[in-house]
Amino acid sequence: MILLLFCAYTIYLIAQLLQRPHVASYQVRSGSLALHNLYTGIAMRDESIVYSKDTGYVAYFAREGEHMGVGDMVYAIDETGSLNELSKNTSGESSLSDTELRELRSEMVDFSAGFDPGNFYKSYDFLYDIDGSLLRLANLNMMQSITEVGGSYTAELVRLCKTDTSGYVVYHTDGYESISANDITPELFAKENYSKKQLTNNSLVGAGDPVYKLLTSENWQLVIPVESQRAFELKEEGYVKVRFLKDRQELWASVELLPCDDKTIYVVLGFNSCMISYCTDRFLDIELIESNESGLKIPVSSIAHKEFFLVPRDFVLEERDDSIKVLRKTFTSEGTSSEEEMFVEIYSANKDYYYVSDPRMGIGDYLLKPNDMAEYPVSLKGELIGVYYINKGYADFRQINILSQNDEYAIVSPNTTYGLMEYDYIALDASKLFDDDFIFDNNGAAK
Repeated sequence: MILLLFCAYTIYLIAQLLQRPHVASYQVRSGSLALHNLYTGIAMRDESIVYSKDTGYVAYFAREGEHMGVGDMVYAIDETGSLNELSKNTSGESSLSDTELRELRSEMVDFSAGFDPGNFYKSYDFLYDIDGSLLRLANLNMMQSITEVGGSYTAELVRLCKTDTSGYVVYHTDGYESISANDITPELFAKENYSKKQLTNNSLVGAGDPVYKLLTSENWQLVIPVESQRAFELKEEGYVKVRFLKDRQELWASVELLPCDDKTIYVVLGFNSCMISYCTDRFLDIELIESNESGLKIPVSSIAHKEFFLVPRDFVLEERDDSIKVLRKTFTSEGTSSEEEMFVEIYSANKDYYYVSDPRMGIGDYLLKPNDMAEYPVSLKGELIGVYYINKGYADFRQINILSQNDEYAIVSPNTTYGLMEYDYIALDASKLFDDDFIFDNNGAAK
């Protein structure tokens, strides 16, 4: 009879175990997250377009990117069209100085180092830049020669135009000059719709046509579209280091946010230097440089949330590595009370409380304080974030401290008390488990 009962119980136990979920396991390993940190931004600067007051052929004397003070000569307007003819008849040869040769060589080296076949249109910008540099040098030599031939005659041929505001000279317009960070829309990031108008030497301009652009401040901004959660993380940091892929230069930027839609926010990166390095670029490719968090790498699907009873530290009789002893007072249905000492498992702790869980402890029980026997009602709870540790063949909750996270994985601290260690096994999908569930792997074998 006893053997029959034993067999029946064994069959029942096996049937119950087979009904437990088959859970995929994941071995915890050290690692880091690959965050998306490459962005394309729109540069916003203090830009003012200067317009010609006369009609004629424009001759530039300032190098693009050169800083001009108030009263410096930037260009001249040849109203009669005879300036070129006069320069052709001027005796002498034009030659480049060592300084001028170094400037041209530097422009060529910079273009070669940053050349990208995918952005071939930039080759035309480079040709315009070189052409403009050569014509500017030729114009300077021409004016010197003309002055030597006849100073008063020069005033009759050309109208010299000087700046009334200091700033950096740029010879193109693109329609973005009056746009502020608050005006940014997704359409402005479409490079296929972007066009830049080069302002070239010796071209015919009319009164009211743009002749150059003046950048008046070293303070500038770069606006990038960023996923909402990442944007708020950047805002919380306050500042971020930015690497410009064009020349690998690294600068610190302040961070401000502008709403775009539910999923995307515009991050406004503020700079106070090196504006001139990128004065001819409207779009800039950058990388955000951040400290790379490393630790234990786990799938997001393995993360669970669980509530625990909070036990004040001064109600603990004895503490061990992973448990504490308390004196519990409970009541029967008849109203009589009883007391017992019991060990309960610790899942976390802070300076005031232990986070504990035990099926014998519940709301309605009291804990008695050592010495004065003051009572503490078991009711206060706190939530922990963790995973289900399954090394021992059953689901055991372990607290985790998340350092960083993306859509698929999280990096957690390897030094959490009562937490995980490298090479531990955890449940891949925490939603399929409860505490103390017996674990089968995907092949049906007990873990």
